[in-house]
Amino acid sequence: MHHKNLYTSFLSTKHVNLFRLKYTKLYSNHVKDSQDVIKDENKNKYTGTVILPQTKFTLRLNGKKRVDKDKYLLEKCGFLDLYRWQRKNLVGPDFVLHDGPPYANGDPHMGHAINKILKDITLRSKVIKGQRVHYVPGWDCHGLPIELKAIENFNIKDKTADPLEIRRKAREYAKNAIKKQREVFASWGVMADWEESGCYFTNQVSYIKNQLQQFINLYEKGLIFRDFKPVHWSPVSRTALAEAELVYNEQHESKCAIIRLQVCNLPKKLETFNNKTVYALTWTTTPWTLVANQALAFCSNSKYSLTEDVYGNLYIIAEPLVKDIELKIGHLKPVTTIDGNELIGATYLHPITKTNQPFLAGEHVTMKLGTGLVHTAPAHGPEDFLLALEHNIPIVSVVDGSGQYTEAAGPEFFGLKVLSEGTEKVLQHINRDVLLVETLKHSYPYDWRAKEPIIIRASQQWFIDINSIKETALESLDNIQLFPINNRTSFLNALSAQVTKRPYWCISRQRSWGTPIPVLYFKDTEKIFTNREWVNRICELIEKHTVDCWWKFSVEELVGEEILNKFNLDKNNLKKGEDILDIWFDSGISWSMVLPEKKADLYLEGQDQFAGWFQSSLLTSIALQGCSPYRALFVHGFAVDENASKMSKSQGNVIHPDDITKGGTNSKEKIYGVDTLRWWVGSHACQHTQVFVTEETLQESKESVQRIRAVLRFLLGTLHPRMESVTEPKFLHLDKNMLYRLYHYNKQIQNFYESYQYHNVCKLVKNFIKNDVSSMYCHFNKDKLYCDAITSPYRVATIEVIDATLNVILRSISPIVPHLAEEVWLHYTENLEYIPLHQTKYTIPDTWNQSETVEYVEAALRLRSKVNKLATKNTWELIATITSTKQDYKLLSILQEEKQSAVSELCDILQVSQVILIEDDTLTETQVHLNPIEKQLCKRCRRHPEILGAQICERCANILDTKASITVCQ
Repeated sequence: MHHKNLYTSFLSTKHVNLFRLKYTKLYSNHVKDSQDVIKDENKNKYTGTVILPQTKFTLRLNGKKRVDKDKYLLEKCGFLDLYRWQRKNLVGPDFVLHDGPPYANGDPHMGHAINKILKDITLRSKVIKGQRVHYVPGWDCHGLPIELKAIENFNIKDKTADPLEIRRKAREYAKNAIKKQREVFASWGVMADWEESGCYFTNQVSYIKNQLQQFINLYEKGLIFRDFKPVHWSPVSRTALAEAELVYNEQHESKCAIIRLQVCNLPKKLETFNNKTVYALTWTTTPWTLVANQALAFCSNSKYSLTEDVYGNLYIIAEPLVKDIELKIGHLKPVTTIDGNELIGATYLHPITKTNQPFLAGEHVTMKLGTGLVHTAPAHGPEDFLLALEHNIPIVSVVDGSGQYTEAAGPEFFGLKVLSEGTEKVLQHINRDVLLVETLKHSYPYDWRAKEPIIIRASQQWFIDINSIKETALESLDNIQLFPINNRTSFLNALSAQVTKRPYWCISRQRSWGTPIPVLYFKDTEKIFTNREWVNRICELIEKHTVDCWWKFSVEELVGEEILNKFNLDKNNLKKGEDILDIWFDSGISWSMVLPEKKADLYLEGQDQFAGWFQSSLLTSIALQGCSPYRALFVHGFAVDENASKMSKSQGNVIHPDDITKGGTNSKEKIYGVDTLRWWVGSHACQHTQVFVTEETLQESKESVQRIRAVLRFLLGTLHPRMESVTEPKFLHLDKNMLYRLYHYNKQIQNFYESYQYHNVCKLVKNFIKNDVSSMYCHFNKDKLYCDAITSPYRVATIEVIDATLNVILRSISPIVPHLAEEVWLHYTENLEYIPLHQTKYTIPDTWNQSETVEYVEAALRLRSKVNKLATKNTWELIATITSTKQDYKLLSILQEEKQSAVSELCDILQVSQVILIEDDTLTETQVHLNPIEKQLCKRCRRHPEILGAQICERCANILDTKASITVCQ
């Protein structure tokens, strides 16, 4: 029946007669069985005559049965083949979703579940409506997180270890992590080609070759350069870090100090104080950088005050900040004021070496905090560095890669860690000039993996020039859609801010596990050699020997005799670069390798990727092809515990997805199954920045899936036995209204899927199934389904509507809970050739969209509310007298043509034994009066009054006496 067109069921006379001949005997046996049941006085006489729902689809699946069923469905229902099937059988244009590669380290966590399941919901919602999708899952295989894991797990002493040994262990670790993650992702029903050939990995040869080609493309465009600049540096990891590799500790405590610096060349206006000692006051949150001090920055547009303390010391302080400093060091008496630009030409003594240092005007100096005179260490601050460049001041760097002072800092500081004993030593050394030491709690950047504070440190690094592409990048954002739509402005601002604030992007890292930056250095000059011809040769070597050849081969082997001669290179004067590329560059150019047209319809990741993959992908794409690599961004939140704390092993609040789907090691832990996990993601992960993982939200998700399951089971049961009726269906207004509701339910569902409002899909599914399907249509038609003759044209129509309802609902929920949908589909297609649900088509005809039924049914439903409020007993034992307004009468009389009826649609909706419908033009509101019937209800249907002297009603008596001809397909 599920293949018939509703409202039209055309069967030839010959066909009908064949069905009648074939199945008359079957129906006769059904009636005979019913009559046999009547003879059994120990049972309800008529139980066997009622057509109750029958299905093998179980109401509940708990514990291990749930786990076993999930595994069975995964294998039975084509989950692992669906991606390849749709690539072969569906037509384009493709919907392209580009997978942001997760790190190949650690077990799958709730963040993975949120991300992968949201992507899968997106893809399945396209496939179920017949659109082909392109999705290649990937893994970020390089970088510090994996290298540190390899060092930790294999007890490598990484300071002295051979890079090839580190790389071998890191590769092995990443491979094992990928294997485990891939198995778990697939177990969640995520649709993809999970074979290795169907995925991408940032450490595979083809990927690295492409990456090197993109590097040289950028180099030739003049967008990649090497320079000595201050960068975020992790002393623990001993490498430069990108902004995306930082986390900010809001509770970090810094030791701050107010320092006095003796002025030696006073401004002209203050020359009258030459016979006195005058100090400039500065405030710093990084006292350790005083060793590298090279200037004091001031604001040329501000006033500066010469003040005197109670001991007669004279201090220069920005006038707007004098009161703040007084609160910390005591009363200060104003002596005179000067303009900021009058400080030009003044000098002071270095706090440690006592050499002369300049006052310099700096645009970054504000009057919000401190003294208005900013201690400037160009090697340890971006603004400081730019100020030094502006004035051609050579940069002094006295801190090494481990965060320790070098010999250049002086013997008293050499070897000290700057963030701990170095800070104490500096303050101790200049103790007489330290006016105040305080502790400041503030936000401070930490190495995201080491969980330790970083420093700003100048070093030779490779950079991408963002300034030259920034304008184009920002303009491209105007054409990008952002979801959820209500967060568009904040998301756009977040992405714009990340791009705007970056003048350059440090893409070099001082580690071993990654893609080498393909450059050579001349030993005598430190100048660079690289070009496309040589990079092409490197790619050929990598194809033959893997990327490890960069570390294995000598310079001569890497360069080759032909290139040495062509470019007149001295192999003895060349050395290999030791830096690798930033992993954000690794993954940021994935669009150029994975996407067929170099552009995706959608990137879908967490909100942290504004500083990460969203940005690195945008910048590389703008630089290389002049446009964004994505048309839309869908941004989801983070998994947090019940206290809104981010889940982490250190806090002990981690919940693993496997513990949700399969139960943990603790036998008392609940087994929720895959569908609960997916429903939880669909319900909670789209619209919130914090996605709470709690027993309450999981239990609510489980109950939602169970309620849907129960209704689907009822629908399945009403379709048993599977039949092709010889009776032409007669659709009543309630049937047509249900089809109308189905039509618009489907439209709304599709709109929600198109706009990635999966939480609204879940809400609509729950409400529709509970109210429209269960409480309304199924409830109002139970009598018809259970007690009408199988061949009743009205029952046949109801069955067709239920069949349609089941088909539409299954397709609406299948992107979110595919296991449940396919399990139902297995039972729906029982004894037919099985084809997985996602491989089938179902077209909703426009003939369902009959809005005229809405007014009739809604008018009746308003009356039903009144009946329910007035009724004090079973409503089937009541007669309803409806005294109606003219307008209501016009509507209600369509549902009941006669003045008095016991079988009208109005009776079905009001669930009463009989309705007397009266029009009264004088009324402004329709009135309902209820009276009890005088007879007992039928023992079979429990709806109509029994015939005088009998136990059943006239309708049931006729059914039991009739041998109808039907077709029963079992």
